[in-house]
Amino acid sequence: MIILPNKERFIQENFIEFSFNNEEDYVPDYRLFEKLNSTDQYYLAQHYNWDDGVEILKWIVESQKCDKGTASLIFWTSEPDYYLEQSVDEISEDEKEVFLLLRRIVEKYNNKEFTKSNLKYDPTNRVNKIDWSRVNFEWSIPEEIRKPTKGFSIISLGGIQQKIWEWQRKRKEAKRAAKRLKRKK
Repeated sequence: MIILPNKERFIQENFIEFSFNNEEDYVPDYRLFEKLNSTDQYYLAQHYNWDDGVEILKWIVESQKCDKGTASLIFWTSEPDYYLEQSVDEISEDEKEVFLLLRRIVEKYNNKEFTKSNLKYDPTNRVNKIDWSRVNFEWSIPEEIRKPTKGFSIISLGGIQQKIWEWQRKRKEAKRAAKRLKRKK
């Protein structure tokens, strides 16, 4: 699945790092969010800055368009190990929003509410870092959330362009290094 540059710009301008735009009263527009499809939501979750809060991530999780791959991506990028060791009574007030978001994802997985599984996400590296013996018994983590989702990888044309630029830069640097080495001989 490909994210086109105009969609990347739209997502960046409206939903990513909006708290850094020096506009303290800026509130993301839910009507604009509704224009995003499941692929766009995945891209947004993948690039989202958690310092902006979890409101937009809640929108994604509660959306009918939310794919299992996107829900899994949100769950695992939250660094859930801390939250999994806590109960609702133990969690600090400033961590409660993330805690409740993760609880909601687990609940929706357990209730089979994520019906689409078209987008690929592999949490294996993150799953292996969790000390599962420390997980609070209240969590009831489904096995499905620990496994990779099947589907398409998300590719952004901007990301492809960035990789091409990096490749070109490395190639030029290698040529320069070869010339310097040749001059030294």
